[in-house]
Parts: sequence; structure tokens; C-alpha cells
Amino acid sequence: MTTKFVVTGDQYRGIDRKMRDIKRQLDGKDGSPFNPVWLDKELQRILEGRDLSLAVPELKADWLTDILVREQTAHLTFFGQEYDLSELEKKLREYGRKQVKRWASLGLEPHFLPQVSMMPGDNYSGWKIKPGEFYYRSLVEGKLFRNQNGNLVKVTNIGLEGVSVLIDTRLKPAYDNGRQMWEKDNLLGSVIQSLRKQGKIQDYTDGPRNSRFGVSANELGEIYRALAPRIGLVPDQFRSELAIEGNAIPQIYSHMPRKNDGETNTWVWYEEFFGGRVRRLSGGNSDNGGLARVYWDHAALHWGYKSFRPLAVL
Repeated sequence: MTTKFVVTGDQYRGIDRKMRDIKRQLDGKDGSPFNPVWLDKELQRILEGRDLSLAVPELKADWLTDILVREQTAHLTFFGQEYDLSELEKKLREYGRKQVKRWASLGLEPHFLPQVSMMPGDNYSGWKIKPGEFYYRSLVEGKLFRNQNGNLVKVTNIGLEGVSVLIDTRLKPAYDNGRQMWEKDNLLGSVIQSLRKQGKIQDYTDGPRNSRFGVSANELGEIYRALAPRIGLVPDQFRSELAIEGNAIPQIYSHMPRKNDGETNTWVWYEEFFGGRVRRLSGGNSDNGGLARVYWDHAALHWGYKSFRPLAVL
């Protein structure tokens, strides 16, 4: 009689890594197409010659499995290694499946940005486009700042921060004389329109009133305060993306529409201040370098070619 073994989600992910290792070893050796059925049989043979039965009902019931496996695959492809996802798993279990599905309906995805340095000398297999020289020179010159509890604190290193986040997956649109719109913006459209109607942020006449364009960096806090209860979070969890996050996210998560973010000729505000509170970083314009482009603008100005993305830290 053949013995069957039921595996947990963690064991399944370990097996998945072994399968990818075997596939990499086989690729290119005989020119034949990869056969996943054969590989499954080969894996069973390797595991001490015993027959393995995956607990399919258990895996389907564990709604986190797909999220975590996809995250591991994205990290492996971009960074060349995997990271501990226990924090992300814990956070998502706390919020629950229903909340995660609601976020998805609003174009938001949960992800884990590992704590890694992303300085000019750092290299990762998927990091094809790095920020331009201006960004790193500004760091060396001490001109980059972050807001921490109302105080500006100097940035001393560029990198991802090891946080679980909600990412806006949308592609920023191409410029159309200020009339362009973010596609299917059921996340922010009604929030922005309401705030403009109430006079809490400046009105916009170059395009629709619910547009993300024509918003100054100084108004982003007001918008995030109004957005937070809409998606079950608190205002302190929101900020804009760091310039390095705006650069890396489209390259790490190639399944998102925003993978082509560097190919549209509009700008987005970033989280960092430049030289003080008066100026803020922005970037991403395809006419000026795409994902590599980072520069500054006056935080109080309203532009028909500049918009923004919220980032929530879970």
C-alpha cells in the first residue's frame, strides 16, 4: 500500500522552491519543453521515494497561500532571494479575507517591501532602471527629508524599509492637457470631488472635478485623512510613495498595470521633501527619463500634469 502525506501551507511553499530549483537545473539541457507532470513525479521520487499527496482542500481554504507564494516569486525574480513574509501573513490574517477582497475591488494589493539598501552600488537581478544621479546627489548633499511626527528628519540612506503595505496598482495616465484621468479610480475619485466641493482642497478646472491632477503636495494630508476610514485604516497609516518605492514597485510587480509607469508622460508627487517644507520630490515622466526621473517642485503648486498615489503601511 502506498503511503500518502498531507502537507501544510508552509511545507507546500518549501516544495514549490524545490520544484523551481529542479526546473532551473533542467532548463536548456535537452531542448525539450518543461513538463510539470513529469517534474511532480520526479519530485516525489526525490522525497525518499514516497508518494506525496498535497492537501488541496486545505490549500484552497487558506486564502493567504496564493498571496504569499506570488510575493515570494516576485522577490526571487527581482532581488534574487526570498524574504521572511511572516509579518505580511500576520497582518493579513488580522485584517481578514473580507477586507483584503474589498481592497482588491478598490485597486489595492497587499505586499511586503523587504528592508534592503538601494544605493547606486547595490545590484539586483530585476532592477533594470535605477533613479537618476540627482536623487543620490541630493542625499549626499543632505537635501532630502522625511516628515516624522510633524518634524522634518534628514534622509541618510536610500532603500526599502521592511514594511507590509497596500499598493495602488493603477498605471498613471498619459498627459492630455489636464483632462487625463486615472483609470477606474473608485479609490480616490469621490474623495477628491467631495473635498473640492467642500473647499478643503483647491478646485480644478482643467479636467474633471474628481481628478487626481491639479492637487498640490501640501493637500495630500487632507486627502489621506478623508481616504483612511473609507478603506478601514487610520490616517497615520497613509503617506505618499518614496521616490525609491515609485521606482522599484513597477519593476518588482510586473503583473500590475503600473509596470509601464515609466512610459507615461505625467508626474507623481513623492514623500520626500527637498531642502525644506517648501519643495517636494516628484518624478516618473517618460519625457524626462521615466522611472529614473526624480526632481523637485514647489509643494504648494497645482499642476495639470502632476498627480499622486497613496501608500498605506499596514
